[in-house]
Amino acid sequence: MIIRFFKFTKLPQLVTAMIISFLIMLAFKNLNDLISELYSLCVLILIFFLSLFIISKNSILKSNQYISLGLIIFCGVYFKMPAEINITLSYLFLLLAIRKVYSLNSKKNQNKKLFDIGFWFLISIILCPFNFIFILTILFGVFMFHKISIGAILKILTGVLTSAITTLFFLDLIGHVSFNTDSLIYFFDQIWMIYLSNEIITSNNYNHWLFASVSFVIFLYYSFNFFGNNLYERIKNLFLLMFFINSILLVFIINEYSIFLFFPFLVTLIKIISEYRNNLFFEIAILIAIIINSYPYNI
Repeated sequence: MIIRFFKFTKLPQLVTAMIISFLIMLAFKNLNDLISELYSLCVLILIFFLSLFIISKNSILKSNQYISLGLIIFCGVYFKMPAEINITLSYLFLLLAIRKVYSLNSKKNQNKKLFDIGFWFLISIILCPFNFIFILTILFGVFMFHKISIGAILKILTGVLTSAITTLFFLDLIGHVSFNTDSLIYFFDQIWMIYLSNEIITSNNYNHWLFASVSFVIFLYYSFNFFGNNLYERIKNLFLLMFFINSILLVFIINEYSIFLFFPFLVTLIKIISEYRNNLFFEIAILIAIIINSYPYNI
């Protein structure tokens, strides 16, 4: 059946997943804005490959089986929910920072990794200021995989400062920003206005909570059943838990939150699928979920 087709994450499965993702996009999105949607799809594919790299490089899953199936299931949600290219792109840079946090465990080039964490994290914040809440994930990860010290924080701040200077220089060069107090006040006012507008919308949209609720149930099941049999696995899952908690907080802040649940959703769902792949009832349930999720309506 369908789960067995996605047994291994090899090139044919990856190509199939990308083609199906493209077809889902065409079914759900407005073709009058096709170029913008294609940009979002391309960034989503990049996020998928980066997630695949993080998972395989750090042995978060025992294998990469069925991960392409996870992309297809997620696309059915992502393209039915509000999405902005800047927010999706910000998640790509956030995952670059998360990748460096995971790699701190290898004890190699740690100074460079701490610098990179700060560098990529600030770019993510610039694209989506609400990403600042992931500072809890970053600090928790540094504590779990390295250690929290004045030196480590200074190295991260050096990356942040370098990223800020580089970004401001570029924006000044193209004339999109001027450096003064008024522009800074305007920037924070815009963040507050975005929050207020999203709060009004989400409070009256019950469907807004659907994907978050499903993701929460999946993560809860994963935590009780597959949290790890040794200290190393538990540390990785504790970091994933913190990342998930930060991600779920965005449900209460912005409408375009779905992309932030992608990595935790992918890891936990694929683990569950791999454990129950030989269960006929579970296979049928997954197939029904895909069919329902692929129905072209907007939630």
